[in-house]
Amino acid sequence: MYEKKIGSEFKALGNIMKRYFESASSLKYAKSITGENTFILSYLAKNEDKPIYQKDIEKRFSITRSTTSNVLSLMEKKDLIKRMPVKNDKRLKEIVLTENARKLHAEIVKEIEHFESTMRKGFTDSEMDSLLDYIERIKTNLENAQKGIEGEKDNV
Repeated sequence: MYEKKIGSEFKALGNIMKRYFESASSLKYAKSITGENTFILSYLAKNEDKPIYQKDIEKRFSITRSTTSNVLSLMEKKDLIKRMPVKNDKRLKEIVLTENARKLHAEIVKEIEHFESTMRKGFTDSEMDSLLDYIERIKTNLENAQKGIEGEKDNV
């Protein structure tokens, strides 16, 4: 059995990434957006050509419905997104960027590219492919385990 614990390493890596990204954020938008919101903003900007709903954000970032709802509510209050009703289904709200968010995104793109470049430093393309494959397998393992736990709760 492998002795090193990957969970604590991922937690530490997440903390380092968050601090790095928040410290690198330009003062111009630091008050209006957090590091976590930056990734959602970028996702929305890259997918403006298609409808995006809350469930899409939940799936892409592996976050719960309540967390996503809270994050989107705060983003809406900060004039970064609007939730637009869908004609065919009144229960759905399409998430769209505001003009303010589009301007912020242009500034953020440069920082995200630098952030990604910093993380990839010293890795070959093959190593990056392997790393991303490993991470995807870990995510799948945890998602499957969570489904099993949730299934056990339903049977109680």
